[in-house]
Amino acid sequence: MSSLGIHALGKYKLQVTLTKPVTYFKKLLSWPLFYPVNKYGKQFGTNSKYNVYDGPFKLTKWNGSSNSWTLVKNKYYWDKQAVKLTKINDQVAESTETSYNLYKSNKVDETLLTGQQIKNNKNNPDFVKRVPNTLVRLDLNQTTVPAFKNINVRKAISLAINRQQLTNDVLQDGSVPAKGFVPSNMGTNPKTGAQFNNESYVKNSVSSNLSEAKKLLAKGFKETNTKKLNFKLLVAETDTNKQTAEFIQGALEKLPNVKVSISVVPFAQLIATQQKKNFQATLANWQSVFADPINFLDVFESNSSYNTVGYKNSEFDKLTEESEDELANQLKSVGMH
Repeated sequence: MSSLGIHALGKYKLQVTLTKPVTYFKKLLSWPLFYPVNKYGKQFGTNSKYNVYDGPFKLTKWNGSSNSWTLVKNKYYWDKQAVKLTKINDQVAESTETSYNLYKSNKVDETLLTGQQIKNNKNNPDFVKRVPNTLVRLDLNQTTVPAFKNINVRKAISLAINRQQLTNDVLQDGSVPAKGFVPSNMGTNPKTGAQFNNESYVKNSVSSNLSEAKKLLAKGFKETNTKKLNFKLLVAETDTNKQTAEFIQGALEKLPNVKVSISVVPFAQLIATQQKKNFQATLANWQSVFADPINFLDVFESNSSYNTVGYKNSEFDKLTEESEDELANQLKSVGMH
């Protein structure tokens, strides 16, 4: 492991040498992907028994594809006396309507809520609001739809979507319109304290403007010698994703010569298809691993394994690399975080 810069200094001590300073490295180590595991060869992670558990619970009764499983108390957990529950039964429902009905009939103890369900339960003492730093993007695959390489076509699609109407009238779950590719609470200006998403906000790129969208689309069509756009929007089979897809479909089809069809697939199939870059357009969820804007921006670097849309911009690559390296470490050297 010396070539990787990793050395065991004892039974319980590991030394990692980095090729360059990374200000958020310690935060990365708290991410589950960096947890120590024993791999069961090709069987690792394919079944609940082919895994290692060092947390308060261990996974049981999961065969790799089942929609239910049980978390049981881990007798080897270091602080097991603080764990009050002996087991937790998890069940996946494709629709929150199904899970909500199970909750109301006392067949489950907890369920996610969407839309009208949230409105109906805001005053319920059992209602708990959990706000994740998750961004939902409309990804346009430039490798399968050449017209998406054109910036005016992409701008037109962005301006045709009324994000405020989507969050307020369709989702109704507390979601807020994104101001860019980075959500709130992902970093502040060390000098002014301003939120990154507010400082980087370019209002006229994410505010709905159908007349401007039509002009930009006509310009983009001319530049790419395109007569019409007919593409498929790939989404997961959840209520929220289907509602969002239908709203986007209606919004984009207000543009001349644009036709959008919707393909709904199981979540596992969605992820696999996205990773293979075998889609035209899709809804992609991105949640932070650590609270830093770079966690949302470096997805679109040319060499990123998560860049599934074929976007390439040398200036963007240069700026993100600078922000991660010398600029970030300059801030750290003067005590700014």
